[in-house]
Amino acid sequence: MATYITVADVDATLGPAWVAEDKKSRAVMQANAYLTSLNLAGVDMDAIPEEVKQAGAELAKVAAEGKLYQQKTEGSLEAKTVKAGPVTTSKTFASLDSSKIIAQPGDVQFALALLTPWRSSPFAFSVFR
Repeated sequence: MATYITVADVDATLGPAWVAEDKKSRAVMQANAYLTSLNLAGVDMDAIPEEVKQAGAELAKVAAEGKLYQQKTEGSLEAKTVKAGPVTTSKTFASLDSSKIIAQPGDVQFALALLTPWRSSPFAFSVFR
């Protein structure tokens, strides 16, 4: 796991009262794990850009609230009925749409927006000849 931010970085960005002292290191560790999982391209690890540090601070704040890796279980109940002559069949199921923008807290969306220059499309790939 790469270290994009430290507790000192988050304290400098958000102030020392962003969360209780005993929760800071775990929140920063979760933020670093999240940033690492994004596979940021072109970030100089010797001189981490301020935008990346700001994004890491936002992610650490969300992690401290217990919302960074929180699963969303909201969805809708859907039913489909098909009738062919005298035969009718019905199917009821739950639909969970995790692609909606509401699936992520606002601070995570802000952090991802700050990281846009270093993120690549998950559908892109490099071709070498």
